[in-house]
Amino acid sequence: MEAFVENFDSALAGAFGALVKATKVAGRLPSDVAFHRTLDESVDQRLSRTSDRVLDMGNTLWTRAQPDPSLLPIDSIDDVALEQPPGQWQFAPGFRPVVDAIDTLLEKIDVGLDEVLKTSAHHMRSQAARQMGRQSAPLVTTVKTNTRADYKLVHAQNIPRPQLAFKDAVDNSPNTPFVWKIRNKVHAKVPLDYGLPSASLADSPLGHHLHALGIARPGATPPSSGHSTPRAARSADVAQGIDSMSALEAGSLAALPHPYEYEISHIEYPSWVYEAAQPQPPVEWEKTPFEFVDTEEQLQAMMAHLLEARELAIDLEHHDYRSYQGFTCLVQLSTRTRDYVVDALALRSELAVLNEVTADPAKIKVFHGAESDIVWLQRDFGVYVVGLFDTYHASHVLNMPHHSLAHLLQTYCSYKADKKYQLADWRIRPVPSEMLLYARADTHFLLHIFDRMRNTLLERGRQLLGKDLSSPDQEHFGLLAGLEQVTSALQPLELALRRSEQTALKKHVKEGYDAENGLGFGGWAKLLKKWNHPFAPTQLAVFRALHQWRDSCARQEDESVRYVLPNHMLFTIADRMPLETPALLALCQPTPPLVRLYASDITLLIKRERQKADARMDEFREMVQETPRPVHTRFAQEQPDASDVLSRELLAGVDSMVACKSRLFGSLAAGPAEDTEAFKKAREIRGSMVLSVAMPAKVVSGGAEVPEFTKVPAKRTRGPADSKKAQAPAEPPKMMVISDAFQPPQTSKPPAKKRKTTEDLDLSKIALSDDETPDKPQKKKRTRKRNRDSTPKEKVERFNYEAAGEDVIGEATKKSEAKGKKFDPYAKAESKFDKRPSRSRVNNKAGNRTMSYKK
Repeated sequence: MEAFVENFDSALAGAFGALVKATKVAGRLPSDVAFHRTLDESVDQRLSRTSDRVLDMGNTLWTRAQPDPSLLPIDSIDDVALEQPPGQWQFAPGFRPVVDAIDTLLEKIDVGLDEVLKTSAHHMRSQAARQMGRQSAPLVTTVKTNTRADYKLVHAQNIPRPQLAFKDAVDNSPNTPFVWKIRNKVHAKVPLDYGLPSASLADSPLGHHLHALGIARPGATPPSSGHSTPRAARSADVAQGIDSMSALEAGSLAALPHPYEYEISHIEYPSWVYEAAQPQPPVEWEKTPFEFVDTEEQLQAMMAHLLEARELAIDLEHHDYRSYQGFTCLVQLSTRTRDYVVDALALRSELAVLNEVTADPAKIKVFHGAESDIVWLQRDFGVYVVGLFDTYHASHVLNMPHHSLAHLLQTYCSYKADKKYQLADWRIRPVPSEMLLYARADTHFLLHIFDRMRNTLLERGRQLLGKDLSSPDQEHFGLLAGLEQVTSALQPLELALRRSEQTALKKHVKEGYDAENGLGFGGWAKLLKKWNHPFAPTQLAVFRALHQWRDSCARQEDESVRYVLPNHMLFTIADRMPLETPALLALCQPTPPLVRLYASDITLLIKRERQKADARMDEFREMVQETPRPVHTRFAQEQPDASDVLSRELLAGVDSMVACKSRLFGSLAAGPAEDTEAFKKAREIRGSMVLSVAMPAKVVSGGAEVPEFTKVPAKRTRGPADSKKAQAPAEPPKMMVISDAFQPPQTSKPPAKKRKTTEDLDLSKIALSDDETPDKPQKKKRTRKRNRDSTPKEKVERFNYEAAGEDVIGEATKKSEAKGKKFDPYAKAESKFDKRPSRSRVNNKAGNRTMSYKK
């Protein structure tokens, strides 16, 4: 690589010249090459050798780029393109795989050139080329949110990947455990190898691994009595870890015990921690000395100042988008008089010296929300914290309404924190001044907050000493959380310290991957449950395979899974299941770089998973078909009695009757030969009746009485005629007779059907059809007689409406004048129609139930 980088200009010029020369030569070839090959045998041989050489080179390149071996190799031009008709080329089945392979090669070349151009060893002549690959100026983008505060996204282009320059290689493998980075243990009460595997695991993979790193010696024994503690003093977590390591096998994951577990569990805090003191106000922002530490000399000077302080505030800034596990970018430290911001990318391998102050139990380390900071310090630098005070836990004990650092700064320091840079890319170098101010503010006021909260905890303990805090009726209820009764004035402070100790005991454990069940923090089962996306069996198989590929690619490239393939694209691809590269890239817009780089691998993975899922479904269907179906024994047909001759004969010939011919459904299947006994028997039975009922042998021989089968009449009102019929004596039952009326129809025209009456019916015969009911005599329709005297039309006189109206009005006028009122012929009609219904009633008429005048 170095030789290629140093001679990049000459190598690029040579490759471009060879490409131009080959293109010119190919363009000079005549169109009728086949004709010239027939004229000269030497030309034919040279062209054949050249074609074979080019084809071998192409297959070699395509094999590296095309992961599907079934599509390669290419034997001839006909596998890629076909000339049909002459002079017109059409795509062959091998055209698309070749194009995808070439696209993949070009993408990989592009990525490789980007990495080469970013190296300091490469020198190009043009000014534009020298600027290519350098980090751009930081850009600030404001991200609008639904809340009152907006976030500022600080980013830049072409930021170099810091992990490429780390001295300690990044280990993202899912089957190797995390190993301590420290080689010596400062401020130790027990040695470093305390709790590690004993001599029984000297030949195990873990024992050899630790021995190679110089952390522990196989066969190490527990420390002597002067430095050790009883086994019962260990925490249950450490004991469980040691027991799991005793059964460790190659390739399995196990967590090493916490190296400072004993020191944290048996810490003795300084006496001044339990004493109330006047809070020291923070030094003014402009007057506080500040230093950005990015060299070893500055680091040593900072350590000299930290060793003199008895308390310090610590915070971290982390990045995890362009890394699988993430890494710490900045470490902020503050004392009472100075502020420091350490470049953790430049001094990553030297920051283990911080254990001189962080592991000292005589110094109090103040954090806010140290759950993640404790783990990041262990993973990146091998730094452990003994003597932690977490203001987050103190705010919970004091039962404050909010527990964020911004709330504590506003409450105790009247400082409004600017949290708009939480989305900043902390890899940017040099760090912008606004981002430095943001990082510095996280620790500058933290020691003053520690003083105020410590005094409040001690004061609450004295005030509530002996008080019951479990009853909501008490006036002091809610002043403390996590305590039912205060038995000591130091109890609230000790509760905050105990919770801080549990945070300090956290340890870094690498995340594995469960491909089968999808369990774990980044498993596919949790993601599928969160999105609640319905999948068919084939789509689910593709989703699981893509999720595993994403995790494997992220580990190998040291990128986050969000950068490799975002979740929404993962679900889209699993839902559509594209089988070609263009279709895949069309679903991912904008296309992630690694998806474009490995597009052919993804499409091949989808194709294989679909084939596997289809094969599993076919096996499942065959298994279901081969499984015997359950038989309901309750309604199973019973075997006929051996003495029932008629039933046996009918059952023997029923299959032949159905298979031969059915009067209702026609020919159902090819019937047997007519000379068989079963066919003759069926023909005899069919000639005598259409429907037969298998009767018991006793009935056939006449040894028992036959029950009377009659049709039950419909229910109706009983009348006098019914009572007379009921009193009539019943006739004795007759023997069952199969009616001759059910003979097969003749070929001649059937006689006209005679209407049956009640007297014609023989109730002793079986009524086989409910539809054949006796016809009831129809009632004669009565006609209404009109006895009107017919008058000739000529004698009808016209009605005189005027005379009749005058007579009616005149009589009414006389009556009203007698009463002293003026007659109005329309007054009564108007008063009738103007009258409105009462509002106190509800109209209950069936046709107008919805109208109501009731308020």
